[in-house]
Amino acid sequence: MSSSMKLITFIFSLFVFLIASVIFNTIFAFFPAAQSETGLIPVIAGYLNIMFSTMLMILSQGFFRTFYIRRVMNKLGTYNIIGEYPVTPFRLVDRIIIYIFPSLPVILPFFKGETLNQYTLWGIALLVLFIIITELLFKFFNKTMKIIVIDKGIQITGFDMRLELPISANYPNGFGFYPFERIEGFRYMKKKLVLYHTYDLGPITIDASEDDIKRIKGLLLQNNILESRIDK
Repeated sequence: MSSSMKLITFIFSLFVFLIASVIFNTIFAFFPAAQSETGLIPVIAGYLNIMFSTMLMILSQGFFRTFYIRRVMNKLGTYNIIGEYPVTPFRLVDRIIIYIFPSLPVILPFFKGETLNQYTLWGIALLVLFIIITELLFKFFNKTMKIIVIDKGIQITGFDMRLELPISANYPNGFGFYPFERIEGFRYMKKKLVLYHTYDLGPITIDASEDDIKRIKGLLLQNNILESRIDK
């Protein structure tokens, strides 16, 4: 997506995070044990608040992007689909950024000199549970994503759980629609087509049959997108 849409998506999800956190605290306000300044329950409630709000933040970005791409495709009107191809599994480096914020309240106590106790053990257990659930969701939603080549550009659709930051992140196969004028060039590498575009640093990689690759290359050349033969 464009930098402006990335910023809008991030701001929208940040509001979701803040609202979810307020709602979570409001719910726990009805339980006196959760409001105590000591004890295990307030600590668990704090961990759950951060992890629950983070998960909603991620999911809200996915829904917002899906809504956005549908509007973009509707504005295109009629178009012809050339081919549909799967998206490679998300890299670990693309997924791990989600775990940074939920990990902070678990890790920081150790830097303050705390040792393993019932509070830190609960934090570690909840963090591990959060990571397991998130990884399962990544695996599930990755199967919904696909690259669709049409006669007007390249569409990457599905439910993308990667955290969208308002920067030119190096996410390969980033969710969105890429008109041909946004594609700078392409390269044929090991039975794959790698497309470079101006929206982001991450390329689009199409893994297809030789016949489909020839057809897509012809479409790209027809739209004045040149093939790079460096390191080929």
